[in-house]
Amino acid sequence: MVQSTKLLLVLVTILFSFQSQSQQGYMTESEVREMAANSNENQLVMQASMLMQEGYLYYSEILVDRLLELNPESSNYNYRKGFLCLTIRKDYQTAIPHLEKAILDTDPNYDMYSSKEKSASVDAFFHLGACYHLNEEIDKAELNYNKFKELSKNSSELLPVTDVRLAQCIQAKKHMTNPIEVYLKNLGGPVNTEFPEYSPVISLDGSALYFTSRRPWANNETESYKDPRINQYPEDVYVSYVDEDSVWSTPKRLEFCKAIQNEATIAISSDERKIYIYEDSTGNGDIYYTDFYHAKFQDIQLLDVKDINTKYWETHSMMSHDKETFYFVSDRPGGFGGRDIYMVKLKSRKGKDDKWGDPINLGPSVNGPGDEDAPFISVDNKTLYFATNDGRSIGGFDIMRTVLQDDKETWSQAENLGYPFNSTNDDIFYTTTLDGSKGYMTSFRKDGKGEKDIYEIHNDYLGLKDIAVLKGLIKTVDNKPIPEDFAINVKLVCIDCDPDENQKLVYPRLRDGKFLSGLVPCRTYQLEYTDIGGEKIMGTDGFTTFCDTSYQEIYREMLIDVDKRTIVIPPDTTDIIELDTVVVADCPNLEFMHYFEYNKNKLNVKRGDLKKFVKEVEKQLVENCRDEVTINVYSSASHVPTKTYVSNENLTRIRAENMKYDLISYFEGDERFKGKVNVVIVTAIVQGPEYVQDAKNKKKYGPYQYVGLKTE
Repeated sequence: MVQSTKLLLVLVTILFSFQSQSQQGYMTESEVREMAANSNENQLVMQASMLMQEGYLYYSEILVDRLLELNPESSNYNYRKGFLCLTIRKDYQTAIPHLEKAILDTDPNYDMYSSKEKSASVDAFFHLGACYHLNEEIDKAELNYNKFKELSKNSSELLPVTDVRLAQCIQAKKHMTNPIEVYLKNLGGPVNTEFPEYSPVISLDGSALYFTSRRPWANNETESYKDPRINQYPEDVYVSYVDEDSVWSTPKRLEFCKAIQNEATIAISSDERKIYIYEDSTGNGDIYYTDFYHAKFQDIQLLDVKDINTKYWETHSMMSHDKETFYFVSDRPGGFGGRDIYMVKLKSRKGKDDKWGDPINLGPSVNGPGDEDAPFISVDNKTLYFATNDGRSIGGFDIMRTVLQDDKETWSQAENLGYPFNSTNDDIFYTTTLDGSKGYMTSFRKDGKGEKDIYEIHNDYLGLKDIAVLKGLIKTVDNKPIPEDFAINVKLVCIDCDPDENQKLVYPRLRDGKFLSGLVPCRTYQLEYTDIGGEKIMGTDGFTTFCDTSYQEIYREMLIDVDKRTIVIPPDTTDIIELDTVVVADCPNLEFMHYFEYNKNKLNVKRGDLKKFVKEVEKQLVENCRDEVTINVYSSASHVPTKTYVSNENLTRIRAENMKYDLISYFEGDERFKGKVNVVIVTAIVQGPEYVQDAKNKKKYGPYQYVGLKTE
């Protein structure tokens, strides 16, 4: 009795001491390590259990490591270590050998606070199954999940989760047996580090990547704000830019980030003037935004749209590119599972006082009994990617795709994008570039650098269909910056369009003057270049999108006089026939020719012979043998059919327009050559021998799949 009383007093003293320190914030890592060094085994068990129960998993692991030094074969201690490795860092490879020892001795009546407990909880089978699942050992995962179901009590909260995991194992076997063709690349440094990087958002042209990272600030500025529960730094938002050699720049932390606060990327507007942010200072988790103004992003503000931010958990959002629909995620009551995806539709546009409709649940074809998150709507405003963690996944969150139907209300049955696009771990936060063929997502895989990494994904089957895209470039007179209030009013004119839905504003990116917008095929458009109030029309231009193409790009460029607020629109050169060559004495004309593989249409101006060509152009301009230069573009496609571009006429035109766009962007990006290089599409033709079911005959068709350049 005396011995029991003494033990009880010791435990009460430990409990009181720990709770006092944790409530007042006095418990530090050094104090925990001192506790590990100076406590006996009974005390360590009690302290580790209390820390784990209160959520201080990292501190608990420090004590568990000491317990394993005292008894490395203990099923109890190995169970704790395996659970903590899996929960804190998803380090399933380290966890597996510990949990394999744990299941050798389990007890359904496991008592984590008892210093006499030598067995592990039967939950060890569940966690070992989860590790095997993550390691793609599906048979072993199923065996341990089922063993857990057999041994656990009916009241276990893990039983419903186990049923979902077993359903995911079935999906995993199906998809892993029939893998898809996809190229995945870990972005590596400097984007990915030993710390978690996640929630990537790519700009439409693929030149800027916004993402969240838990890396430390310089000079230990965030050291005191580290989360002691999981030993991680606060979340911050970064941006990295890719150069012509596909090398990502050192990420820059955005101005609104605060050392003491968590800020996480959600989405960006197509002009990169607005970023949506997730932040949790209210305690519920809400959606915020920041605007780019006065050359920087301003302090974040709570999104003030009726019925979006509530007392429930709102984790993610995205505005459609036509700015007509806003998608968001919430765990509010009335959904189909945990977190569901909702949308609100614009009722009337009044600037900052836009009126939005009531939230609409996207329905059971999208939302399932588990959690959905991270919606991303493509530039066609109808293809939606999102992540789900239920029986449709092969493990954890998987990327899914659904398409808005013609009635504008219902969605197609969501489809899993398959393996290895998705893994048995969490795959989430998928965003794409303009045409949908390249994307970025967060995943945790064996080749990762940290607990979460950002991956680049290439595929040839997710490209957008029945879509047209406007790509433009604004150049300024006298190299002056583009005003922040400059707007392009794009008016869609067609006989079957609703007058209330036929116009929208497109803003140029302030950093480079580029602008992008989705268009509808088989429509006539007029570009009205206006002042910010829309009262002064400074210029007009028009074009018609094709009706029978799968994917098309329309390119426009313009020159803006910042002081006079006027615009000069260069003439459309698409249909110009070959021009006579103008020879300048002592400055030879330059030529370049590249032959494409089947369906290829783009080159890199910083590589190969094209790099040599542009360097020669630069040399001529620098050495003053030319004051300016015109580069003529000649493109061709063969008669080999193309499903991707529907017709070879589209393919040859895209080859020409891509080359023109890239050359203009390259030379206008260098202060020395601004306004000195003109690029003209001379021909964009389809030619060569007729196709006779011999597409692989490169010798026959290859000479007619090219783009050529010639200076004058």
